[in-house]
Amino acid sequence: MNTERTTTQFTIEFPISPAWFQTIRRLMSTSSKQCGFSDRDAGQISMAVDEAMANIHKHGYQLDKSGRVTLQVTTHITPATRIDIQLDDETEHVDLESIRSRELEDIRPGGLGVHLIQTIMDESNWSKRESGGVRLVLSKKRKNHPHMKSVKCEGTHG
Repeated sequence: MNTERTTTQFTIEFPISPAWFQTIRRLMSTSSKQCGFSDRDAGQISMAVDEAMANIHKHGYQLDKSGRVTLQVTTHITPATRIDIQLDDETEHVDLESIRSRELEDIRPGGLGVHLIQTIMDESNWSKRESGGVRLVLSKKRKNHPHMKSVKCEGTHG
């Protein structure tokens, strides 16, 4: 019997306080590396999630730290290494048409979170949730490099 785990999933709900951001970045980086992403790719995935959380905190909850976010992560190692990330919030103030990056030629601080997310991740999709709030779905596949070894995910069957 083959006991190799091919899918791992976890869900965590947390307040959108920036005090949580470092913990979530570490969780994302570790999960990505355990399933075969390089340190560089794991760091970028972590950064994309961090940017999404910062945008939810600033634009969705208007810096209110009592807002809640649910993070669901699913990692796959067969047929190809992939990570799927879902962030659900309960915001009421977000117009999906307003979720976009500023022009890159407009040199000033801030406003590049959406651009970073879309550049780092293979897929990014924002949608309204039926129960209220916004859902962001992110996905990234590992690029196969000849020098990378296969790594098994640790966790439970999904």
